[in-house]
Amino acid sequence: MSGRHDYPAIIDEFVAAIRPRVENRLAEMGVEWTEGVGESLAEAEEWLRSALEQLVGTPFDEQRRSPLELLQEAMRFPTDTLAGLGVPVVSRDSVAVSAIPGDVYGLAPASSHQLGEDAWHAHLAWGAAKAAAMQVARRPEFGVFSSNLMDRSKFGAMLPDWEMVAWTDVAGIAKVPPTCFVDLQNPDADEAITALTALGAKVIAFGPHVDDVAMVRARSLGATDAVARSTFFRRLQSFLPKIM
Repeated sequence: MSGRHDYPAIIDEFVAAIRPRVENRLAEMGVEWTEGVGESLAEAEEWLRSALEQLVGTPFDEQRRSPLELLQEAMRFPTDTLAGLGVPVVSRDSVAVSAIPGDVYGLAPASSHQLGEDAWHAHLAWGAAKAAAMQVARRPEFGVFSSNLMDRSKFGAMLPDWEMVAWTDVAGIAKVPPTCFVDLQNPDADEAITALTALGAKVIAFGPHVDDVAMVRARSLGATDAVARSTFFRRLQSFLPKIM
């Protein structure tokens, strides 16, 4: 999930906030505006837009930085220009120095609230969207080894709060959830049970009620239980731990 549709304003609002933020800080410092400062802000805006576009194009669980951190980094452009002009650095408290050591002129905001209401609300929307997406991403998982599309659809309908990891061949089995279900009608069911139990999964096998031999064999291969298909789906919830 990229997130672009969840917080579309974050790019424009953050880029638009750079210039007034720096203008206000320069006024507080008593530093005159120069053409060089203006050029550095254009560089900062261009860099930040590109960085934010890359961020929102990245799945939430792969995002390693926040929009605010990127905006803070963009302030290096006007900071370098001011340093080149010989502007004296400002006094900052130890917390600010520790948080952003290179922000010697105090240009980088400590929070998005310092960028104005529009940027702040855009940042809140980003945070809310990421939190919601990460909560979905952390849904507990269970595994299913089956080629039966109707059964796999039934799993999804009966366990909406769970994430299903499905395999149709043994070669695809790698990292496995704690509990896995194996359809004994799959020709590779025995091999799947062996592979899953070897990887530490609790395996529950299910199949036709008339195939007692397959169920006994499943238990001998390491399955915790083997039950008839009709009974299996009635008891499905009981095979999984309760979600707190």
